[in-house]
Amino acid sequence: MTSDNKIEKADSLEASDPIRVLIVDDVKSARDLLEEILATDPRFQVVGRVADGVEAVAVALQLRPDLVTMDIRLPGIDGFEAVERILAKLPVPIVMITASMGNQEEKLFRAFSSGALDVLDKQELYLWRTRPEIRNSFLRRMRALASTRVRQAVGSIAAEPEALVTVAPTQIGPVKPPLVVAIAASTGGPTALMRLFKRMPREVNAAFVVVQHMSLGFLDGLVRWLDDEVGLKVKKAQEGDLLEPGVVLIAPGDHHMMVTDVGTVRLNRSLPINGHRPSAELLFDSVANNYRNRGTGVILTGMGSDGAEGLKSLRVGGGHTIAQDEQSSIIFGMPRSAIELDAAEMILPLEEIGPQIMKWISEQHSSSNHRSEKSGGIRTQ
Repeated sequence: MTSDNKIEKADSLEASDPIRVLIVDDVKSARDLLEEILATDPRFQVVGRVADGVEAVAVALQLRPDLVTMDIRLPGIDGFEAVERILAKLPVPIVMITASMGNQEEKLFRAFSSGALDVLDKQELYLWRTRPEIRNSFLRRMRALASTRVRQAVGSIAAEPEALVTVAPTQIGPVKPPLVVAIAASTGGPTALMRLFKRMPREVNAAFVVVQHMSLGFLDGLVRWLDDEVGLKVKKAQEGDLLEPGVVLIAPGDHHMMVTDVGTVRLNRSLPINGHRPSAELLFDSVANNYRNRGTGVILTGMGSDGAEGLKSLRVGGGHTIAQDEQSSIIFGMPRSAIELDAAEMILPLEEIGPQIMKWISEQHSSSNHRSEKSGGIRTQ
């Protein structure tokens, strides 16, 4: 072990015991940074500091910490492989804390598939002394992640969908925008989004708009990763983008996103809502106002309560709404808030959300066709 390691034996935990953290980073100043921030909260105890990937695996298995912070670039083996090796033998929450690294972003999000629960921007943490909100947000996230139940070998990905009902995009006329599915997620969201969209067929008669809370600098990597992994087309939203069947538009970092009644996206940088920009509240409200029963809202895993009020507005306006259930959520904060507000029409495990959305899309399309036939209307193809 390096001379910088601090290793203590694990004792049986009681409710009052501190959260035992293993810090893994090959740069001493970064290890010092994380320990200094954690030391400001007596609920944390740093039990190990490791600078090497192979050593990180050995120390994690020896100490059995409550939480691991993991860098990506490490000697020995990189952080991705270290995460996989640790989780193969020890179900421990792991958060990757690193700088945005260009082409490494795609690998970073593949680490979610291997079991890392979250990714944070290391550079931002260096500002914690002058910006207390950075420290407070970091500590809240660490506490929430430490309480997460982790299963071993969590990296398994949902299989491709089997015989899901599909509706060809050409079956909806250009005179009316497609059905809109709005999704909000925070901590644990990247993996949840990927698993959800894996359950959706490539040709589906709905447009998807997503608010995902995450550190600035990592969104482009998330978009590329999802676009590579799922059948739907995934893009970062731009002002004026059209809502198109089978296309997922993800709100760009530090911008609110809304949808209009003519089937386009609007972006702005108005004040954050409850600390969030983008905010799911504005997205859900815009779907409720402009799509009503042609809108569907979904709240996935995440901390806080963003989106609960907007989801309630969508449900009251006639749209369908879903909250992810507690067992399949990494962090149950956002879904819990929606459920307590009675904003969720259904509470479902993650693997059942995609098929339920497809069921509603099919029912909505059948209902629209029936109304059109009854009125004798002609639909433009």
